[in-house]
Amino acid sequence: MRLLKSALVACFLLINVSLFAQNAQKLDSLFNVLDTASHFNGNVLVAQGDRVVYARSVGYAQMNERKKNTSRSAFQIGSVSKTFTALAILQLAEKGKLRLDDRVAHFLPDLTYHTLTIRHLLSHTSGLPDKEELFFPLIDADTGLRVSNQLIVPALIKSNTPLAFAPGSQWRYNNIGFALLALVVEKVSGESFADYLQKHIFIPAGMKDSYLLGSRVDDTNRVTGYLVRHHYLGDLESIEASKKVRRWSYNMRDLYGPTNVVSTAADMLKFALALDTYKLLGRTLTEEAFTAYRLSSGKPAMPDGEFGRAAYGLGWFLPVNDLGKMVMHTGREPGFFTFFWHDRKTRRTLILLDNAESTGFGYACKETFNIVYGTKFFPPEPPRQRSLFLPYVGVLLKEGADAAASFFNRYKGDTTHYFTDERELNELGLELLADRHNEAALEALKLCTLLYPLSWNTYDSYGKALLQSGKRKDAIDMYRKSVEMFPGNLPGKKILEELTAK
Repeated sequence: MRLLKSALVACFLLINVSLFAQNAQKLDSLFNVLDTASHFNGNVLVAQGDRVVYARSVGYAQMNERKKNTSRSAFQIGSVSKTFTALAILQLAEKGKLRLDDRVAHFLPDLTYHTLTIRHLLSHTSGLPDKEELFFPLIDADTGLRVSNQLIVPALIKSNTPLAFAPGSQWRYNNIGFALLALVVEKVSGESFADYLQKHIFIPAGMKDSYLLGSRVDDTNRVTGYLVRHHYLGDLESIEASKKVRRWSYNMRDLYGPTNVVSTAADMLKFALALDTYKLLGRTLTEEAFTAYRLSSGKPAMPDGEFGRAAYGLGWFLPVNDLGKMVMHTGREPGFFTFFWHDRKTRRTLILLDNAESTGFGYACKETFNIVYGTKFFPPEPPRQRSLFLPYVGVLLKEGADAAASFFNRYKGDTTHYFTDERELNELGLELLADRHNEAALEALKLCTLLYPLSWNTYDSYGKALLQSGKRKDAIDMYRKSVEMFPGNLPGKKILEELTAK
């Protein structure tokens, strides 16, 4: 009997090894294609339990220095940071230092929303205004403002914004709630949030390369985040140099709790294993975190999302399917995409980290899942149509308006291979304008008004180009038309008033 059992175990292991090898080959083929097409720039790791089935580094950690990503590359993981904030709160609850149904104002006495509980913040059911709504007006008034967690409660008091709904009645993703939770962790533990994460989560889990941004002097393995600078050129710039995302990458960079954890693919696997073995949190509260939150109506919070139907627990998305018992979270912030998926039933872990907002990131995540599970759970993406406006602008810059018009007229009816989008053409025109390609910008934005005559925004943008080109009278006509179509265009109305007052 023992021999039979040994033979069965050996056979099972051989089958598993064969499957792992096949999956590794398929994953390698996938990432070869993504790498060649520059549709992925970062690290991928797939594991079965503590065994790494596939790991690969693609692209560059620092592009200017041509420094490549490696297995030690550390990425800002964006909103996946929320899982650590939730864990910190749950650890304190397990120690009896707080209760999940305690009111937040008990720990932050100046907070005026007295019905909010810790559980509401953990489950995204608070109804609080989010960081953009709360801080953008302050940043617009003071472009040098550095927002900190300590500014949140005073800003909430000053804004006097009512909750969007009764706490617990609806689900709406909210970053401010997790920033408040980080303040609660500090108040209850007596430690800085960075020190708490290090002492109670990262060190116990063996996550030696993980830390809160700004808390480590030696962070030479931290990669730079990149995004597209000019869509018409396809070039990349670092988030630190980008004006487009300055409010996130500079003004609100210091907010912690909802974001700002830095980690590696290997460390994130250690995190998954520590959760499985209850090394960081006991079974009872772990199970509660991984159970769908019930709204006051009795219905589960079901936000769904890009990766299929999902409920939400306490700090975690909970995918709904028949393939396993999944918990996951994604992260997106300027320059970075993160995908962290763990199957508690089969102990499979999928981790993808990207530092260039790569266009193929979502596809890479879904195809990795399909390969690992041997399924087409995520259907194959149809052949992508190409943008017609991108090559149009390329011809416009290189060959002039007549050649560009000829190109556009030749392909505008080919909806099988090309798509057109108002927002894209408008943004391309404004990018040309920002780079002082005035004539090309005028042509592109004029075309936008002709193709989308019912959009007030097209006339506003064309007016801006006319004004920059010294065509004041025509600019007044465009701004007037824009404001007539949409009286809420307050910036346009102000410019029009200034122009007509002269």
